[in-house]
Amino acid sequence: MRRGRRVAGSLRDGGRTDGGPSGDEEAEKDLRLFIYEFVLANDRVPDLVEMSERVGRPPLETEAMLRDLATVHDAIVLSPGSPNLWLADPFAALPTAFPVIAGEHRWYGMCVWDALGILAVAGRDGLAPTMCPVSGAPLELRVERGELIGGLGVVHFAVPASRWWEDIGFT
Repeated sequence: MRRGRRVAGSLRDGGRTDGGPSGDEEAEKDLRLFIYEFVLANDRVPDLVEMSERVGRPPLETEAMLRDLATVHDAIVLSPGSPNLWLADPFAALPTAFPVIAGEHRWYGMCVWDALGILAVAGRDGLAPTMCPVSGAPLELRVERGELIGGLGVVHFAVPASRWWEDIGFT
């Protein structure tokens, strides 16, 4: 799933040649920030109505903004064939095998890398319980004061990092 990049002067940004943000780009930035603030506060991604209310636009316009964000920024991924968020990297929209627990909060990552990234984004101590994909043995990654504490192991990435976004669902 390769994504294109927006370039100054394109039709998508109103033909701007100065590289500055258009009104839609500002609204998209606001929407993207809202998504992350909402996830951090509510332990889930916002739905289309909540996002529409936040940006003050009708749901169809908000959906178009989401599709632009998903095209331009790898961090926002929509569920296939839908306007629903699947991933606001590193946060997964649905429960996965990589939960993250920080105090009363519970989020999910798509992989162990994302689970650790969630704690970094949240700026919180916490743990990411999972299991070894080979043996099934339970694993618990704990972060305290920004440091990974204890535990021995190896993280294996079957796909090189440079190719993760070619098919983020598989990676």
